[in-house]
Amino acid sequence: MASTRAKTPAKPGKAPVAKPASFPAPEIIEVSTSRVMCDGGGGALGHPRVWYDMGDEGFVECGYCDRRFVLKAGASGH
Repeated sequence: MASTRAKTPAKPGKAPVAKPASFPAPEIIEVSTSRVMCDGGGGALGHPRVWYDMGDEGFVECGYCDRRFVLKAGASGH
């Protein structure tokens, strides 16, 4: 059976824009040494224990959970 509604043409203009997903910022942890360990902080629900060395950057991000470790101001880094 045919539809009895009249079709209306699409309105010209801009296509709707999707809003970007709102994710919480990664956790930032201030540390006093340039060598840090991360295990996700979730105990059994975390991730494997990994060690990172900041080098001269003053920060490093975990490849598993995106935590950012930042060297405290005035810390020697060793």
